[in-house]
Amino acid sequence: MEVEELTNKLIEAIKNTREYIQYNTLLEHVKNQPELYKRIGEYHRRSLAMQMTESENFIHENNKLQKEFYDLQNNALSNEFFAAEHQYCVMIRKLQNNFLENIGVETDFLEG
Repeated sequence: MEVEELTNKLIEAIKNTREYIQYNTLLEHVKNQPELYKRIGEYHRRSLAMQMTESENFIHENNKLQKEFYDLQNNALSNEFFAAEHQYCVMIRKLQNNFLENIGVETDFLEG
């Protein structure tokens, strides 16, 4: 029970961070513009799909994607949203890495 309680406290602490608050505030603003929200979603889907494939033409494909979604780079709200999203993800990634480094599972047996 103690771990569950501490987990809930950590979740509440995360929800009170500047990164989380800014990300969620901007997400709500984006959602209030359905076309922009839809366009950002499409960009995320295609970007993620591209990142998950091992393409030899990754740079070319990424440049093509950036050109296709150039309008998002010139939109102040989407630009601000992407920056906040990035900061929030960096924070979560640091937490994840900290957990993995300090309470990891033994994996040495996987090495040859």
